[in-house]
Amino acid sequence: MLRRPTIVCFGTSITRGHPYVPEEETFPAILERRLNRKLKHERTEVSVVNSGVPGENTVEGLARIEESVIAHRPALTVVEFGCNDVRYEPHKRVELADFATNLNEMLDRIGEVCAEIIVCTPLPILDAFHTYSKQTSFYEPWGGCNNALLEYDEVIREVADERRSVLCDLQQVFMDEAVRAEFGGATDDASDLTCIAHLISRYDGVHPTIEGQELIAEALYRMVRTIPLG
Repeated sequence: MLRRPTIVCFGTSITRGHPYVPEEETFPAILERRLNRKLKHERTEVSVVNSGVPGENTVEGLARIEESVIAHRPALTVVEFGCNDVRYEPHKRVELADFATNLNEMLDRIGEVCAEIIVCTPLPILDAFHTYSKQTSFYEPWGGCNNALLEYDEVIREVADERRSVLCDLQQVFMDEAVRAEFGGATDDASDLTCIAHLISRYDGVHPTIEGQELIAEALYRMVRTIPLG
């Protein structure tokens, strides 16, 4: 009998691939292809559902969690939130304590139907190209939007550690690529992250390119390939 486990990737525009990446080149689609190539002799066919919605924070994600995640009864869920919780607009910004509460509630509710959860940190923000945050002085106390986002990354790491959840630290994955570029001589200083504009679009400094989506898929594949999918 053929097993047909479902993986749900639950997140934001990073997951959806908006606005630069076609559906078939998003990390959920790439992950599905790579897993099914690996599992083709094990009578298993994985379906990876892209439940990413552009612009969402954790409040909005929680509001749709039933239909976007729980209804699928997934064997594994990948959770990717945070990049919109750091936004400066009052209707979008979620304070750190509330962000932690929301993330814990997400994981509690998903955990009722799904044994395996991977929690992701957001990608770095390339402040040099992030004209959106330059429209306001809001991020000046942090020295830029990416430094503000690092506080949300730390909350995600703490929540994952406290819950003993699997963490996919995408912030670190992309930072490692910047350091690799510096070491290889592509740049003299990786700190402004412009050397990874082939991975995160120089058009807005936030959304991954096709190459960036491939890097996310590879990071997740390294984890998912060892997880029993039931």
